[in-house]
Amino acid sequence: MVDRDKPDLQLERQVHRSLRQLPQRRAPSSLENRVWSELARLASLPWWRRSFLHWPLAARASFFVLSAGLCALTFLGSARLFAGFGSAKRLAESLTWLSTAAEALASLLRVVPSIWIYEALAAAALLYALLFALGAAAYRTLYLEA
Repeated sequence: MVDRDKPDLQLERQVHRSLRQLPQRRAPSSLENRVWSELARLASLPWWRRSFLHWPLAARASFFVLSAGLCALTFLGSARLFAGFGSAKRLAESLTWLSTAAEALASLLRVVPSIWIYEALAAAALLYALLFALGAAAYRTLYLEA
């Protein structure tokens, strides 16, 4: 098995040597100009438009403190919200409108013929497919031909 791999290895080394002897090619001048101008544009950006690691240490520390404070405020606010309900019974009493709405919807679905529901679902699916097709056509028109 080693004997079969040996010619492939020799060929690989020969191709590698041949390719290393080729001269380096220069990038087209238009590409080189675009790269240099983009590098200059990125270097001229203000610190808040750069990545987080380029921010000054004071800005990073204040961002961390502000984020931690907002997280703590969120936890305290949600704890206070749920403490305001007190018990599960009072929570269930405050959500009675939800059960009433569910009962109203169920009674409406019993009155409406099922064929109407199926037709409405089919029409919604057709409209969704039409919206998708229009979006694809708009994308092809605006972006692929530009």
